[in-house]
Amino acid sequence: MPRPLPALVLLLGLAGCASDAPQQILTPFLADDFKTWTQSGSYTVTGQAFLKLPEGRVVTCAGAPVSLIPAVGYNTELEQVLQTGAGYPSNYERNAHKYDHKAMCDGAGKFSFEGIPPLNWIVVTRITWQEKSTLSSVPLVGGPDNKGGYLFTEIQVDDNHTKVMLSNQDFVADKE
Repeated sequence: MPRPLPALVLLLGLAGCASDAPQQILTPFLADDFKTWTQSGSYTVTGQAFLKLPEGRVVTCAGAPVSLIPAVGYNTELEQVLQTGAGYPSNYERNAHKYDHKAMCDGAGKFSFEGIPPLNWIVVTRITWQEKSTLSSVPLVGGPDNKGGYLFTEIQVDDNHTKVMLSNQDFVADKE
């Protein structure tokens, strides 16, 4: 008759199979927290988002959306989750996006928002590029590897024309 495994060995085995739990936002989404950010303003925010890769190549957010999101507790917790490289958490309340201002990055990675009230905001965009795969010489297997991550920072809009530059110090690469 087989001997049962000790509980400790079983638990250790199960722990080895468990992967990191996905990051979640614990702060409740409350629409009332966003009310102040729904007012219009007379301020402009302009910026540029780019990343200088180790080999010297510069990639921008060209063609990608940029969001100016209210710096409320819910979204500052989003920032903490983005810092892990896991991207937006699965429990992110999509209704929070209705309070965002949206723009698109042009070919040089430049963007602009108008009619912004003087408050604290988070600027966030995604940047991606392709690198040659180590398997690129293997027929039917190789090809470019997609790389990317988020560029984001908090800003305070308190000037008629606020400028923001998102670059390497603001970048968090996707987990692989």
